[in-house]
Amino acid sequence: MKRKSLSSANRVIAHVDMDAFFASVEQLVHPELRGKPVIVGAEPGKRGVVSAASYEARKFGIRSAMPISTAEKLCPHGIFLPVNGSLYHEYSRRFHDILDTFTPIVEPVSVDEAFLDLTGCIQLPEGLHEKGMVIKNAIRTSLCLTASVGIASNKSVAKIASDYNKPDGLCVVMPGTEAPFLAPMKVERLWGVGEKTVQHLHRHGIRTVSDLQKLTVQALEHLFGNFGIALHYLANGIDDRPVEAEPSVQKSIGKEVTFEQDTSDKRLLRTVLGKMAQEVGTRLREKNLLGARVTIKVRFKDFTTLTRCVSFTSLIDQDHLIFHHACELLDKVVLDKPVRLIGISVSTGAEGEEQMDFFHEKRDESRDLYKSIDSIRRKYGRNSVVLGNILDKPEAKS
Repeated sequence: MKRKSLSSANRVIAHVDMDAFFASVEQLVHPELRGKPVIVGAEPGKRGVVSAASYEARKFGIRSAMPISTAEKLCPHGIFLPVNGSLYHEYSRRFHDILDTFTPIVEPVSVDEAFLDLTGCIQLPEGLHEKGMVIKNAIRTSLCLTASVGIASNKSVAKIASDYNKPDGLCVVMPGTEAPFLAPMKVERLWGVGEKTVQHLHRHGIRTVSDLQKLTVQALEHLFGNFGIALHYLANGIDDRPVEAEPSVQKSIGKEVTFEQDTSDKRLLRTVLGKMAQEVGTRLREKNLLGARVTIKVRFKDFTTLTRCVSFTSLIDQDHLIFHHACELLDKVVLDKPVRLIGISVSTGAEGEEQMDFFHEKRDESRDLYKSIDSIRRKYGRNSVVLGNILDKPEAKS
């Protein structure tokens, strides 16, 4: 069961965000990289994007999700490193373990950030600034890494505050000062306001949070529908959402592939989906997880990206079922331009035994078959047994 934070107006909510996490871990493990522009992501000269950039690299305009080719042009002397997932996972685990020592109500947002409800935590100092310093110092002492902390009366303001003085920052927004704190900021600083919303706001002459604050909730609802009501609350620093401590079950497992050359070959796309479905299915079974939804992602040559998903009641972890659903979704995509990247993910719906499907009570015997297949793959390699659909097909690089 989820543990929810108090709904009191006097809540103390912290948002803790590690600074340039992947790159900072690399600089910690490899001291010779400290003070140098470090870019973590795809290999230079290949297709792919930046996963993280050190603050030294950010001075050259490099940012996450930027094409690696662009990063290479902006900072040709930068140090480009591949993603070391196992290393980052270990430091992420230690980071979240530290947060759990302060309060039982911790809501992980990603591998390197989380919300904490600190309301009434007697193990922390009374002052808000002092609370933040204790958290920061604990992370620095244990991990030798820095984190930025924002503290406010709600989640949205705390998240904005954590970014206010980065890196190694601490920003406390006192209750009652949320609206004036937000007023001078650009509208894109508000949580949940993306690029398309920003363009829409700009067309109406709304560029700062102050511009939003000057409009009535009725006016915003007229302009933007139900989202206009949400904008009104966000702009005025009002957010009643509780911090929710989720169970420590991975929510999705996925895989993406960026092609060496853009392709419109649907046969190749299906082949790559088959390989990824095989890997995702294996990882689901290794973690004893079952999937409730399959999603595919397609990114075209011009970087426009779309997703398609399907949900189902009978939870699955079998390669061929994941592949079947992924191919059905791909058939719904209009391939009117070359594809740069394709991905597949399975959102987990349960841990452990399969839920009963009252319309199909007989257990799918293929799940027993996959136990044998996994045993063979562990002994002879993951390609020792593959889906028939992906045999003798061209490769793409992940």
